[in-house]
Amino acid sequence: MRKILIINIIILLFIFFPAKGENTNILTFAGDYNFPPIEYTDSQGIPQGFAVDIIKELEKRINKKINIVLVPWNEVLELLDKKEIDGIEFMRVTAERKRKYDFITYLESFSVIIIPSDSLIQSFSDLKNKKVAVLKEDVAHIFLKDITETIPFQNSELVLQALIERKAEAGVLNYYVARYLINKNNWNDQLKILQDKLFSSFSGIALPKGSPYYSEIKKGISEILNSTYYRTLLTKWFGEEVLLRLEYKKKEAVSQALVFTITIIILILIGLLGSREYLKREVEKRTREINLAYTFIKEISQKGLEDIEKIYFEKLKELFPNSRIKYCIRKNREFFLTYSYPQEKGYSLTIEDIENMEGYRRYFTVENNIYSVLIIEENISYPITYFNLLSEEFQNTLTRLYIKEKIDREKEINEIINLLSKKEEENILLENLLKRILYILKADAGSIMIYDKENKILKIKVGINIPHEVIKNTVLKEGEGIAGWVLEHREPLILEDVYKDKRFKIIEPRFEIKSSICYPLIHKDEPVGVINISSLRENRIFNQDDLLTTEKFAPLISAYIYNEEIEKKIFKLHHETLITIVEMIDARDPYTGGHSKEVGDIAVNFGKSLLLNEEDLRRLGYSAYLHDIGKIKVPDFILKKPGKLSDEEYMIMKMHPVWGEELLQHISVFRDIGKIIRHHHERWDGKGYPDGLSSNDIPFLTKIITLADSFQAMTAFRPYKRKLTIDEAIQEIKRCKGTQFDPELADHFIEFIINSFNVGTPASS
Repeated sequence: MRKILIINIIILLFIFFPAKGENTNILTFAGDYNFPPIEYTDSQGIPQGFAVDIIKELEKRINKKINIVLVPWNEVLELLDKKEIDGIEFMRVTAERKRKYDFITYLESFSVIIIPSDSLIQSFSDLKNKKVAVLKEDVAHIFLKDITETIPFQNSELVLQALIERKAEAGVLNYYVARYLINKNNWNDQLKILQDKLFSSFSGIALPKGSPYYSEIKKGISEILNSTYYRTLLTKWFGEEVLLRLEYKKKEAVSQALVFTITIIILILIGLLGSREYLKREVEKRTREINLAYTFIKEISQKGLEDIEKIYFEKLKELFPNSRIKYCIRKNREFFLTYSYPQEKGYSLTIEDIENMEGYRRYFTVENNIYSVLIIEENISYPITYFNLLSEEFQNTLTRLYIKEKIDREKEINEIINLLSKKEEENILLENLLKRILYILKADAGSIMIYDKENKILKIKVGINIPHEVIKNTVLKEGEGIAGWVLEHREPLILEDVYKDKRFKIIEPRFEIKSSICYPLIHKDEPVGVINISSLRENRIFNQDDLLTTEKFAPLISAYIYNEEIEKKIFKLHHETLITIVEMIDARDPYTGGHSKEVGDIAVNFGKSLLLNEEDLRRLGYSAYLHDIGKIKVPDFILKKPGKLSDEEYMIMKMHPVWGEELLQHISVFRDIGKIIRHHHERWDGKGYPDGLSSNDIPFLTKIITLADSFQAMTAFRPYKRKLTIDEAIQEIKRCKGTQFDPELADHFIEFIINSFNVGTPASS
């Protein structure tokens, strides 16, 4: 593979790299061949990724052909240093690299720490002296080698695999690459990304110092960054999260500007205080006000919304000690008095009530919707500068928190998509899914209901924080109750107060639901169920944003439920077919009646003890039940012969695994188990049939069936042999370890038999 890659690079160099001055309208940029989603080669060897699309767009802007060559990262740097390429399409800017190259940046990127899910590492400070997997020659490799024990790898996927295999205690990678690979490989349960940002900087095109193409490339990239196409590319490769991060960055910049402004004002006033004695009293007053705003910005960092609102109100009390102050949070069409000075009991106000109140009003908004209102019952024609600074920072903080919440929601929705792609037991998967949804929506309780099409009723499949009796007793006809109405009309509902809705049907025991979202689950124009999201708190009322979030994952849940129901029907049909086939086999051989079913039961139970996944258990069960299906083609005079078979008869009997595989090729659902059945008479030492396979060349599931088949045959009655006791059968398996049976698997099987049949450990032979 390595040789082929090197040959391909050499060919590309000859094809794409013209001699200097030969063709200035053709440029060549190199990049990393395995750095998705930023740059990578697909299965056909074609360059793909965000950076590749940027370069393709750049071609149009500068009217030059740009060839892209993707190779291992360390080779990319070598090519640029040797001036065999014109530039690198994506490289992170560092102080050291800026001394060697000129950069034209187009993406802010940052590294993150990735750890196994059960790791105790919580931040960068915990990495000291730890084994840390990094990308070879990456910024992290250079920076961390003096702090940690770095283990460099050729590509990012190998970094993550090192964590899975416990070769490293942590890994450091580009955030977007880490997230992409974890999602792609379904490693979300095994790996997690820490919040710490490391080496946050800009990345983009790197050119040799003094490159003649610098100015025109910079102009082209500038045009791209100011185009709508750039935002389209960001969404295509990184999702909406990256756009939210850009917005969040803008709001952070505004806050930093405020801090800077306040600091400058403090310094100016301190200067005035020293030189103009007559301003002393005014300066002291202004300094106190500035300090209020400044300490507010410091105090609210890393705080939640509720704490920030409380801190803001406390600062207002200090600024306006002689005024009546009210702070109200909007609850749909009304405003609820949350904080007041002097303190009053909370009550609701309409927008008309607020507009008719005397004094100063300031509205705070989120996404152009009023979130809350501040009322100061004193005429402030021109609110003081420091109150403005305080309130503007509070507004910016609200916006930042809202954007951050949207980022978190996008992440969680991605997690939901990944969760639905996994093969888990249906109830467990739906329960985990519902927990995530409640977390995203800051809800307290919820349920997923399944629609029984035959009986036209809705039943709760899974519920969170709902009394068990309610889950058990809830059965709604189509059109009955809120969920039944939503299913019948195929329209979602947002309810401010569930108990005030006439459609609500109380199921005992009653528990207090406040606000609720009820959303129909429809797939291929067929109703499959309803999802209910509920708040048990007065101050949590769902809104249109919550409904839009629900709208994102409802189709995914609908498709999952629909496909599960189809799979259940298919499984039932296949299972009935399987039982019929097994009965046909057993009916032909009077001496082995029930053998196939017993072998199947033993094999599946042994597989469960080995913690095989659901898919392997399915294949194992089918294979074990059908392992002797080829005997259908064995003539009766051979199959039913009570005595020993002749050599010729034995040769025919030995064909039954081959015939079994051939028969199953014609049944699509059983096609993938043909090879497992074909080899169930192979031996560990290679002396079995039909192909003489040995040791690990024999399929793993086949080796399980061989043990189960042999054990059942030894312990069952046959007219031509003595039935062995469990202890005798165990001794026989021990004797044949390493010849007939896989020795390690045989030990596990013996332990399984001892536990299953409650027998004492037999003495070693």
